[in-house]
Amino acid sequence: MRTVLLTAAAALALTGAAAAPAPTGPHHETLRTITPPSGAALDAEVDPAADRLYVSSSDGTAHHLTVYDTATGAAVGEPVPLPAPATVLALGPGGTLHLGLSTRIAVFDPATRTLTDDRVPVSGSVTLLAADPGQGRLYVGDQAAKSVTVYDTATGAAVGDPVVLPFHPAGLAVDTTRHTGYATYVGGAVENGTVVYRNVLNAVDGATGRLTGTIGLGTTALGSMGVTVDPTTRTGYVANLAAGTVSVVDLAAERITGTLPVPGNPKALAYDPGTATLYAAQTGTASVAVVDPAEGRVTETLPTGERPAALALDPEDHTLYAVAGGAVTQTVRRTPPEPTPEPTPTPTPTATGEPTPTAAPTPTPTPTGGPTAEPTDTASPTPTSTTTATATATGQPTPTAPTPTRPRDSTAPPETASAQPPGATPGSAPDPLIGSAAGPIGSAAGPALASTGGGRTLPLTLAAASFAALGGLAVVLARRRQRAEEEPAP
Repeated sequence: MRTVLLTAAAALALTGAAAAPAPTGPHHETLRTITPPSGAALDAEVDPAADRLYVSSSDGTAHHLTVYDTATGAAVGEPVPLPAPATVLALGPGGTLHLGLSTRIAVFDPATRTLTDDRVPVSGSVTLLAADPGQGRLYVGDQAAKSVTVYDTATGAAVGDPVVLPFHPAGLAVDTTRHTGYATYVGGAVENGTVVYRNVLNAVDGATGRLTGTIGLGTTALGSMGVTVDPTTRTGYVANLAAGTVSVVDLAAERITGTLPVPGNPKALAYDPGTATLYAAQTGTASVAVVDPAEGRVTETLPTGERPAALALDPEDHTLYAVAGGAVTQTVRRTPPEPTPEPTPTPTPTATGEPTPTAAPTPTPTPTGGPTAEPTDTASPTPTSTTTATATATGQPTPTAPTPTRPRDSTAPPETASAQPPGATPGSAPDPLIGSAAGPIGSAAGPALASTGGGRTLPLTLAAASFAALGGLAVVLARRRQRAEEEPAP
């Protein structure tokens, strides 16, 4: 019974361990919230190669750029004073950082920690920046001039003429694989006495600075805001603020192929090609929506500060930085390891009421030297010899067997070391059923017991599963002999 209980307890333990909940898919974990030493955060940019995060901040009178270690969140060096608020940032070739300072663009060299102001003069106001480090291009969205201009980052000179739009640009992104910039705008016009809104995505060639495509995105008010690009599939994603959706655009075919529902007034977008994950800042709530474009739904909502306005993504570490509530929330995407197959437990024999046999060497029976019975009645001429084998008891249950009776003879001579039946010639081979070297008890041929009646043998075959060792057999033989000796002679 104890064996059965232990087996059941082990089975329950294994079942409980297997039933423990475990992560079944990717999920995001908020690592920390980074707060600038003074003022509120305006924008953020990440350099995956250097493990650095740049955060611009302002308190209205003092403006700074602070560098952070992305692994620890600790500030690297002292904040760098800025001559004006840096509302937008973009990472250029060699890890140089471009800062939009309203009417001009400055460059920060992280190696020397020096700031070069007026690196790119702008006629108007800088509201959007996007860089293509591989081509050495910087795209600048100018709100006052309602234009997008491409600049050479090496010389600071404009590439071609500005692309003038009907309305000021609302979103800007770059396909760094095909060296093409994409700018959105939304504007209303009165047509036949009705106000009609136009949402448009424009393609700008980085080599020439020219407009190469225009894609209509519908007539939703406050649509076509933030934009991001998946360069692998040439897919564009455009946030429609008021509609609570994100338009999916085939950039090669220049057409809308789908709509993703994203509540909370989505605006800023970021896309991670390595995980095929879209992030949308929900300006109506304090969160960022994690969107699976393949499934067409929001799979997770990440808490941030109030009104998230800008997103920066490290595609190498799959880490998102959301600028919200005057701080930056750092969130990393976690993927659970593949589950290790549970080892198949070895089946435990179920108790059936019989003792479990224990493998042990088979000892050779040792004669006890007891008396040998001789016949005392002519009606029963057949004598019986009794041999008792001595073995160590194992504590297993004692088997029982039928015990024939015989007349007691107190004058029988002592039993010799090798018991022979009456009439046997001395030195002849012993009866194999008694248990000898030729046929030991418990051998492969099966165990045998000596009979006590008239020289006949009564074989009793014992199942191997009924004994743990030969100690039980020795006890049986001893009891049978004792009863035979105690019976009165006829």
